[in-house]
Amino acid sequence: MRTMAERAPLTTLTATSLMNAFDVVTKWTADVNDGGLFWFRGVKDSRLDLQPGAYWRKDFDEYGPLLDFVQQGRAYADVGDLREWRTYYLAQHHGLPTRLLDWSESFSAALFFAMDGWDGLTTPVIWIVRPEMINKISVDWEGIISPEENKELDAWLPAGIQEGSKKIATADGKWIYDSALPLAIYPRKDNNRIVAQQGVFTIHGVEKVKLNEWIVEKREDHPQIICQVRLEGLDREKSMNQLQTLGLRRHTMYPDIDNFVSYLKTYYNW
Repeated sequence: MRTMAERAPLTTLTATSLMNAFDVVTKWTADVNDGGLFWFRGVKDSRLDLQPGAYWRKDFDEYGPLLDFVQQGRAYADVGDLREWRTYYLAQHHGLPTRLLDWSESFSAALFFAMDGWDGLTTPVIWIVRPEMINKISVDWEGIISPEENKELDAWLPAGIQEGSKKIATADGKWIYDSALPLAIYPRKDNNRIVAQQGVFTIHGVEKVKLNEWIVEKREDHPQIICQVRLEGLDREKSMNQLQTLGLRRHTMYPDIDNFVSYLKTYYNW
């Protein structure tokens, strides 16, 4: 096996418009596709690694804020128990730092998130990953895992992570999960934001790895697994108008009355 120094760098492509980005992504996915899936993540700054909010923040412990979210958040939303996955998803979607990274099954949704709130001073990017290959590295199973149907994954919930890294075998002994490592998970669609955004997640374990670096380190064939598309030289206003033409507005991505009224404010210029 080649060392990291000898290994090919992360695949980085460039697009100069939203339409060009569609062409670039379509070509890359067609070149590597062998029947697998592709997930997309839009980020406003190309310098940011694929590391969740609970881990890139220094000395941050997610457990305390999540406990407050559960105990007090029920006054404002249908917040479940701390040991429920739906609670963890909801916390992530409302801005609590967790070990989840948001991805979408929709390339156009990822474009929206790369551009929404972009100040024009950074280079936005679209990350593309083949999620089943993340689980191939972690579990040696090439597929997507549903936490609600696999109790072993409860080791990745906040209470489980508090207890440290574990290796958990399935009942038949065929698969071994290691809660130190990242996983690609397919969430139950019981959250309106997950539905609107066609949302899916990667979840990090005890080890605070950067997903992009971890994949490059673990797989020599990483150019067929992960890719970054840099959106260079874009005109923000033109790009946002193009997204609106595609039907992508803030209140369609964040479907609630406040974001709808915010859209009306912009539309009618009051």
